[in-house]
Amino acid sequence: MKVVVLRLEGPLQSWSAQGKLAIRDTEREPTKSGVLGLVGCALGMEREDDATLAELASLAMAVRIDQPGSLLRDYHTTGGGRFRGFSESGKKYRVHGTGYVVPSERYYLQDASFVAALGGEDALVERIAAALRSPRWPLFLGRRSCPPSRSVFESIADSSVGEAVREAAVCEGLRAESLRLAVEATPEDGGEPRYDVPLSFKEGDRRYAVRYVRTEWMALTQGVVEARA
Repeated sequence: MKVVVLRLEGPLQSWSAQGKLAIRDTEREPTKSGVLGLVGCALGMEREDDATLAELASLAMAVRIDQPGSLLRDYHTTGGGRFRGFSESGKKYRVHGTGYVVPSERYYLQDASFVAALGGEDALVERIAAALRSPRWPLFLGRRSCPPSRSVFESIADSSVGEAVREAAVCEGLRAESLRLAVEATPEDGGEPRYDVPLSFKEGDRRYAVRYVRTEWMALTQGVVEARA
């Protein structure tokens, strides 16, 4: 199995799995739906392209948390105004069908850095790697307001996704004795359910399925990595 390795790093990231409307949360590491959304942008995948999305959803995934970052809460308002150039009686900017101000709380991870690996059929992985090197659309880290601060593409490996994140270069300047990993597994192997496998990105018809993720730890000893459960 081939694996494409991604470096997800930027001033702000937001990886929501449950948040809607008034509260937009973030998980503490990238979700599968968020990472596949990023890959979809690189490929130029339309929201209605369920066939390509199904291919991407079949990929195995693992994440290594190099820098967990800190949580930022933003009090956000949308709507309640008018488009530029319109008078007081002109066209209003509407959100959720109303012309009133819609408040929300939006959460972000500040100064976080992750390594993510996606593994599957060789041809699909090679296609993803090429798209990440030269993306068709701008890439973002979970939310459009969160661009990456460096190239997302890291490398291609011939291994499992778990091995790929363990073997990837460690974040520069990192000070830690061990790093946390989130690796896809089965319930029998200790995986815990996460509701973040995208089935549809269509507007008004976004649907998700369950996958199972096991937490592992990787010890750091003078640059030599050692895995432990």
